[in-house]
Amino acid sequence: MFWKRKKAFDDEQKTKVADLIAEMLAVQVGIGGGSIENAEGQIIRKAIGYIYGFADCALRNIGQDMGDASVGVPVIYQVLRRLFPDKAEKYVTFLIDNMRDERVLLGMMTGGQQYADYFCKPGREGIPMGLARVIHPTGEEEA
Repeated sequence: MFWKRKKAFDDEQKTKVADLIAEMLAVQVGIGGGSIENAEGQIIRKAIGYIYGFADCALRNIGQDMGDASVGVPVIYQVLRRLFPDKAEKYVTFLIDNMRDERVLLGMMTGGQQYADYFCKPGREGIPMGLARVIHPTGEEEA
């Protein structure tokens, strides 16, 4: 009947959104030590999930859906490419292969919740630090 048509979300808009998400996460990555891999080179699953969940909530906040492959895949790839230029492909592949992993899912929930808490609720001050806590060498999780 009266279906609402989604507004077009072109490549330029995707790039701008990916840049903004990466900028918000870069602070946490820097404070956390600059990597989402542990000393043995294993990807910290909760950290990669956090990044995905954070980006997912940011996209939902502007009416887009990470589940739409034409939106989610390029945005998460660009976010990861900006944060970790030499490892984006490795991280996207890891995400695809581990979307149902318990720690990845926990990270997704944490990242999404922190985005919502800090950027969608009025009166909130500061910036989220969940990712920094996970990746810091004395952090709360192993790979």
